Amino acid sequence: MSEQISTVGEYFDQLAAAFAGSDPAVAQDATYDAQEFLAGEREALEAEGGDAEDELELVGRLMHRFGGPREVVESYRATEAQVAAALAPPATQPADSLGGRIFGVFADPRTYGALFFMLVSLPLGIIYFTWAVTGLSLSIGLSVLIFGFVFFLFFISTVRAVALVECRIIETLLGERMPRRPPVVVPRGSWMARVKFWLTDKRTWLTILYMILCLPLGVLYFTVATVFLTFALSLMLTPFVQLFVDFPIIQIFDTRYFVPFWIFPFLWLGGAFDLLVLMHLARGVGHWHARLAKSMLARPGA
Repeated sequence: MSEQISTVGEYFDQLAAAFAGSDPAVAQDATYDAQEFLAGEREALEAEGGDAEDELELVGRLMHRFGGPREVVESYRATEAQVAAALAPPATQPADSLGGRIFGVFADPRTYGALFFMLVSLPLGIIYFTWAVTGLSLSIGLSVLIFGFVFFLFFISTVRAVALVECRIIETLLGERMPRRPPVVVPRGSWMARVKFWLTDKRTWLTILYMILCLPLGVLYFTVATVFLTFALSLMLTPFVQLFVDFPIIQIFDTRYFVPFWIFPFLWLGGAFDLLVLMHLARGVGHWHARLAKSMLARPGA
């Protein structure tokens, strides 16, 4: 890859090419940092009385102070490896036996994070869906007024903030590396230029779509988690309720039935099996949703 770069566009094209095959979250963070550095250099060049649109000068400053594309990639990859090693959970021995692979899910910390994510996905989905639909509706309804442009920019800025918050939630609970920077630096220019930029940036619409999808997905995740948890706890606690409260669990019309003692082990085994299924479901949901969120919230080829 050639480092002979004469324009800012070529610099970012080569940076994207250098990050090809890398984690898109890391690529997005590096690209945002480069764009932010470039914006700062433009302002510094203006303050010095130079031409802020002199691309040769800007590229020279980028290459000298921020680094060439290959240097940036190597630096971010090295830093990411160090951070990942420092934040990684305690290593667990891979299960060799079938039993270890089946029951080892209880020893995986990320499984519990995924289960908690399933439980909080419904309230989060309601918040995201409500604000996405409300913001879009008001933006369209107020578009005929000057205030509509201001509200649209405000709405988009909140969408960017929600995306970053969601990325932090997913990275914390599901363990998937997510972007820690916005997709792009807001360009300089008039209000109309900014509105046009947000309207033509597909990441804006993918983020809004993700916020809308979070409601049906949240309903599904929450329902599955609560149904399995409720059923498992009911089976496992039924014997204790009957023993210590002396209350019959089964009631058909006016007739009440006590569960025989010999059935207690089967109830406990049924509850344990239900929990086992739920934990495997939670781990699968966590892995799938993290990939979905990354594909929609991370900027590919950033």
